[in-house]
Amino acid sequence: MAEVSSMKEAVDALRAKGLSNRDIISNVDSSHFPFEDQEVVMTFIDLQVECSSDEDFDEMVAYLYGWDQKS
Repeated sequence: MAEVSSMKEAVDALRAKGLSNRDIISNVDSSHFPFEDQEVVMTFIDLQVECSSDEDFDEMVAYLYGWDQKS
């Protein structure tokens, strides 16, 4: 898995590895990742950087569930 450069790429990479939306949300702010796959762990670290603010986290959740950000 190549290094990701955006929140959407990180989410897509984790989904491609078979993780559910719940897996992603549950682990994005972890300090320990319960995964054997090093690529998954590194992608979560990238995702933490991309979702460092509440607004970024909200954008990630909206992207996961296909919610329209324009309200």
